[in-house]
Amino acid sequence: MSKKIQYILKWTVLLVLTGISAGIAASLMIFLIRVIQEWSFGFTSGSFDDQIALINPIRRFISVCLSGLLAAFGWHYLSKYLNPSPTITEIVHKDKKPKPFANFLHGLLQMATVSMGSPLGREGASREAAVAITGSWLQLFKLDKNQSILLLACASGAALGAVYNAPLATIVFIMENILLKWSWKNTYAATITSLVAVGGVNLLFGSEIQYQLPNLNWNLDLIIWAIFAGSFIGIITYTYKLLLESIPKRDPKSKSYLILVPLSFLIVASLSISFPHILGNGKAGLIYYFHQPFSASYSLPLFLAKALAVYLTFYAGAYGGRIAPSMMMGGALGLFTAQLANITFNSHVPIQYAILIGAALFLAMINNIPIAAILFLIEITGQPLLNSIPVCLGMTTAYLSVYLIKQFAKQKK
Repeated sequence: MSKKIQYILKWTVLLVLTGISAGIAASLMIFLIRVIQEWSFGFTSGSFDDQIALINPIRRFISVCLSGLLAAFGWHYLSKYLNPSPTITEIVHKDKKPKPFANFLHGLLQMATVSMGSPLGREGASREAAVAITGSWLQLFKLDKNQSILLLACASGAALGAVYNAPLATIVFIMENILLKWSWKNTYAATITSLVAVGGVNLLFGSEIQYQLPNLNWNLDLIIWAIFAGSFIGIITYTYKLLLESIPKRDPKSKSYLILVPLSFLIVASLSISFPHILGNGKAGLIYYFHQPFSASYSLPLFLAKALAVYLTFYAGAYGGRIAPSMMMGGALGLFTAQLANITFNSHVPIQYAILIGAALFLAMINNIPIAAILFLIEITGQPLLNSIPVCLGMTTAYLSVYLIKQFAKQKK
């Protein structure tokens, strides 16, 4: 057997082990999220996303406040005694080594706070856990730095794909968002790890599509709407992204951290009394927009409440993901602009399709993943790949509009 074939076989075995590690991390987080949600909110049947509006408002309030205390003191002491665990970006691009124990606790803390009502995303929990598990056994093998970094990057991305059951989007996400480099080697690594991780979770929990929709049909009205609404949603999303990027970095070791984080969660808890769908990562809110009759008196304030809740918790220094919150807020913008077009111009823009497109645009621009976002929304809603065409049109006009705004701003300077 040639050395090249031996190398490929050994490398493939390592990729499979990485995929298994990511699948274990994702499975553990999925299980713990369900347990903690049931314990925190007291429902015994159905899911958090279906039951959240039916839960006693006082119980919601208390759970979110406790989540804020856990977030504040948890990250304060984790940072103080274990030192800050390196982020996935620092591991991949700044040559930082993972700290398996600290990374795992960091992931558990994100998972627990989101399960108890934090409005941020939960995908960071599984990604941190996957890096921790993979990093713990990587030291047993004599690998060079680039090989280790690639395996850790794939573990992080594959865990995300396993949670959402979106293997195709995850393959692109790993290269588009984590590695920032396209190559045959990266593609092979991302493909093997993603398929193994997603397959493992599907064996344990089933291959459920999280936002299952019927096959959507597009028409000329949707195409025209996507072109114009893409610009509007793109500009709104870019503005919100600038707000998030302007947030000062907090030191979890500081005493002010122990005040700001609980205070931000107290405000979120207060908002949840009237707007329960802001709680959790954003899945409950997006499902509401997809399936409930439009109510301007609730849907619009719900969007504003979610945007405020996400901003405040990030401003205070809490940790969490941006994927599901982005989809919820983008879905809301898609809904509002489609309803406005249908009322004003007597058009027939399919509302669920518009929500899907809005979710994809917001997700793409907040997280810098235009291709992965398109595939992600197609996969998690169970749509055929052909239905990505209107999404691509909206994405193009969104990015073009933001590009023109940036160019105009440069000329003004």
